[in-house]
Amino acid sequence: MNFFEFYATLERYHTIMNPTSPEKLDLATSYCAIRDGMRVLDVGCGKGWLMRRLAKRFDIQATGLEINPTFAAEAGHLVGAEGLTNRVQIVEGPALDFRPEPASFDVVMCIGASFALGGFEPALDWMSRAAKHGGSIALGEVFARELPYPPDVPRGGQADFDYPERTLWATVEAMRAHGMPLRGIIEASIDDWDRYHSLHWQAGLNWALEHPGHRDAATVNDPAMMRDNLVLDRRYSGWAIFVARNGLD
Repeated sequence: MNFFEFYATLERYHTIMNPTSPEKLDLATSYCAIRDGMRVLDVGCGKGWLMRRLAKRFDIQATGLEINPTFAAEAGHLVGAEGLTNRVQIVEGPALDFRPEPASFDVVMCIGASFALGGFEPALDWMSRAAKHGGSIALGEVFARELPYPPDVPRGGQADFDYPERTLWATVEAMRAHGMPLRGIIEASIDDWDRYHSLHWQAGLNWALEHPGHRDAATVNDPAMMRDNLVLDRRYSGWAIFVARNGLD
């Protein structure tokens, strides 16, 4: 089972692929002040839930970037099934292979996928270039809730599973240093984390039952991963959507 297959397996029941809710995503997009006629870019769009929701509410042109072929295919299928092909485009492949014209999007989102752009700081640079001056940036990002971490916690925030040594305030300050003053924040709750992880656990258990004796059964049901979910994600790390203006003046 490769990286993409692993996540396609564990997130097969997810519609929203982050520890958040429809109501919180609606709030985030209201902070972005989305309206008819805008161009919206979503980096790491998963199954396209947010793009499809926005395209049903507004007359926008939306582009979603997704590297996982399973998720991109499902997103494309749902876009077609919901009659949104004239408003939503799904682009499969690495996000860094997509080269938008500078300042070509009114809103640039990256909800929980900054790793697709090289990490937190590179993502800010990339999103700032793609968004119009005065446009909106929406970034879903993990932050350190309690420091120091236990010695066995992967840290730094550059790899997919690393925990950053960057607090909530430090995250806001880093965005301001990139010319992105904060407009609003929506933080994940314990309930959000529990819903998100419970779908992982259900998917892992069901996959193992469907594939008895498979060598990857232990990987998709790794108790160390559950321990991280229940201990680290509750105590040491937080996750929030940060919505900012692109440009200080």
